[in-house]
Amino acid sequence: MKKLIETTLPLKAIQSADVGDRAGISGHPANLHIWWGRTPIASTAAILKAAMLDEDPSIGKSIQERLQDDVPDRGVTVFDPFAGFGGIPLAAQRLGLKSISGDLNPVAVMLNKAATEIPAQFAGAGPVHMQIEHLDGNGAQGLAADVAFYGQWMLRKAKERLRPLYPQWEGQDVQAWLWTRTVKCPNPACGCEIPLAGSYVLSSRTGRAAWAEPVIRDGELRFSVHAGPCPPDRVTNKFGNQGMRFRCISCGEITSDAYVKAMGSQHQIGSRLMAVMTEQQGKKRFDPPGEAQTCAADIPMPDAAPPGSIPDKVHCFRPPSFGYTEFAELYTPRQMQMLLTFSDLLREVQDKAASDALAAGMSPTGGTLGKGGTGALAYGEAISVYLALLVDLLAEYNACTCSWDHRSCTSRSAFRMQTIPMPFSFGEGNPLTDQTGGFPSLLKKLTASIAGLPGGAESRVFFGNAVTEPFPEHVMVCTELPYSKETGLAPLSDYFYIWLRRSLRHIYPELFSQTVTAKEELSAASEHYGAAPEQGRAQYEADLKTVCRKLYDCAVRDYPALMITAYRKEDALLRDSAVSAWESVLDGVLSAGFSISNLLPLWDKKAAERGAGARVLIVCRKGQEKRPGLTRREFVSSFTRAFPEHLEELFRNADPADRRIIAMGCGISIFSEY
Repeated sequence: MKKLIETTLPLKAIQSADVGDRAGISGHPANLHIWWGRTPIASTAAILKAAMLDEDPSIGKSIQERLQDDVPDRGVTVFDPFAGFGGIPLAAQRLGLKSISGDLNPVAVMLNKAATEIPAQFAGAGPVHMQIEHLDGNGAQGLAADVAFYGQWMLRKAKERLRPLYPQWEGQDVQAWLWTRTVKCPNPACGCEIPLAGSYVLSSRTGRAAWAEPVIRDGELRFSVHAGPCPPDRVTNKFGNQGMRFRCISCGEITSDAYVKAMGSQHQIGSRLMAVMTEQQGKKRFDPPGEAQTCAADIPMPDAAPPGSIPDKVHCFRPPSFGYTEFAELYTPRQMQMLLTFSDLLREVQDKAASDALAAGMSPTGGTLGKGGTGALAYGEAISVYLALLVDLLAEYNACTCSWDHRSCTSRSAFRMQTIPMPFSFGEGNPLTDQTGGFPSLLKKLTASIAGLPGGAESRVFFGNAVTEPFPEHVMVCTELPYSKETGLAPLSDYFYIWLRRSLRHIYPELFSQTVTAKEELSAASEHYGAAPEQGRAQYEADLKTVCRKLYDCAVRDYPALMITAYRKEDALLRDSAVSAWESVLDGVLSAGFSISNLLPLWDKKAAERGAGARVLIVCRKGQEKRPGLTRREFVSSFTRAFPEHLEELFRNADPADRRIIAMGCGISIFSEY
């Protein structure tokens, strides 16, 4: 029997499921860790349910009402070989369905395990640090409570070891230090330091504005701090709007792009502390840095910095252009020492949590977490996994690539969309204080996300390449197929991989065996890794067909296979003999033997926020009986009769923005019958 998703196009119900399903909302699973291209959970759960419910107009319920029903079959296993962060397995767990999922990227695999596999291993268990034997439900509230407890213990230990690096200012904890990078003046007769600040505005808040002024005293660059709005002519010493042209405040010489980059390649870009920020009686206060504050930050780079080179051919990474070639160089020495301290504490946390779990009655046997263990040792390792994610969150908000937001008076994330920028003035927050990017606030964010994880249904997460990895049998396929020429996620994820490797390699040695991640993503543009574009495209198409054939072989016949991919503006513009990435995906699905039932546009943003493309769900079936072959003329005649009537029915409740994709789906469904 046909399923709901194959006939009645429940688009509005599916799309509306994503309202409020966004990172940033307290308790959302996406707040565990940054990931790019996250599969929405709520709409995916609606899609899975619509694919399992029979299309039966006699029931008398609306589509929205039917999507509130339980799934009819809890015995099916959902399979996703391109799981990324784990949006599809999380959706399956919400419905009480088992899942098997995997990815080539070890960071994605680790996040998926933390979101789905580990909570299922310890579902419903009470926290071991207090006497609660069991919690209602089968979620991860016990894990969350223990992560909060051991995270606080970890913070106390870190404060003892790091306090000398974070001295107070007039009896108050410093909330942030504001820095600018500098270069030596290119004028040989001058030689002063030139600040490279894009803005000297420290705060633009009404009634609380402040700005820094660079001055030369005794031949040295220093800064004064003034209250009030910054005069327009003092906002920056940048000359013009383009490039790295900065005017020397001593002699007036102007730098060039080539000069600043040359200084960077020689590791001659320095930094100067402009101001310190404290909070007194709820108000932000900015002061010029004293000697104690400057000396506390002036420490050598620790020898234990994790290794890992920044790819220099990826367009979204700006630091290598200025001589920053190692990920470790994206942190000040103080930030590096802080991250190393928290990472080192994870082993102590693991031992303490395992000891407490043993005392609380957990089994002394059962193996390690990586082998599926559920005893005391595995539980201690699980706690350290989540706190290792917290170290990653610290690395995201405590780097010298974190620009300063003078409106909110906080440091931004090191990432701007899918890029690592190179700000020449940046904020260094105090990680020991309860502010944005500090350990206490990040711990609250993390534990709220853990508490909201569904847990319950079994989730198995594997590490492997979908092109070569053996697939399980008789599963319900639901996956996001890689779209050609997407931004490679492996280089971006290396930023976090180096820290996860340092923190968790003893628990997951297979995941973290390499210095950086493998760069073999099916979707990544070939020019990023040195191959000719046409060679990369041919390899993409061949590998995609291999994956689609494997998906056909493993898919169950009872339910449709669900494959999501991208449809971009450029796909609609190609003409003549050119084959778009979109057509490559459809060809891979059809050549594998699938029949396509529908194409459904999946919008997870309001119309005004949508870009030049859409995520599209390909609803397809395995084992559908094909009609006999026929000539092109006979097909055109048959198509001309069937298409208009079918399309009119599909358009009846469709929004205009959805019609192009729905029409393509209608035509392809007729085509794939033969």
